[in-house]
Amino acid sequence: MGIVYRPNPVPYRPHRASWRQPLHLHLAPMWDALARELATLHGRILDVGCGHKPYRPMLGRAVTEYIGVDRAGPHATPDVVGDASLLPFQDGHFDAGVSFQVFEHVSDPRACLRELARVVKPGGTVLFTVPGVWPAHEVPHDHWRFTRNGLEALLLDAGLTDGALTPLGGLWSAIGQMANLELDKRWWARGLIPWINLGARALEPTAREELVLNWLVVARLP
Repeated sequence: MGIVYRPNPVPYRPHRASWRQPLHLHLAPMWDALARELATLHGRILDVGCGHKPYRPMLGRAVTEYIGVDRAGPHATPDVVGDASLLPFQDGHFDAGVSFQVFEHVSDPRACLRELARVVKPGGTVLFTVPGVWPAHEVPHDHWRFTRNGLEALLLDAGLTDGALTPLGGLWSAIGQMANLELDKRWWARGLIPWINLGARALEPTAREELVLNWLVVARLP
């Protein structure tokens, strides 16, 4: 099948991130896409960089085991404290490995994706999201932003030859979200945020791939 580009089929919905909120353009499409994908997983699941496990409730009843891995600290409640580039699990132990908005914070995303693929059994799923456009955050642990070509190279390097790349927010969402982050810092300008969200959503169908706010990657192990 190879690595394919898949336009996002999921429309914006306000139930998880209201159109009045400054992070609407970032959160709404990601939440809906992950709700769709995570519900299809089964068996043993590994969540690398799990934080406080906000997406665990999206997993379906077919999941028999869930293990979250992260570094120790106030921003995470992992089941296992570990390093994403050296996971403490045997080869092929999990049916799926997931990671959400983590690879921009590691020094070597290639090594981390190889490890995630290593611990997933043949025929299993590797699912992750990464930012295409976002301001610096969690400094000094903020190292990367990702493009379509860069993600294709990462997948091939990890031996993931069957995958789909889906943009979660294109040009207008990226521009609108960056504007909202700045407007939210100024109390007198926050009233513009809902209008920017609505305008970006209306224009989004016309967007090309110059900018992508976030990427969803779903790949299968051979």
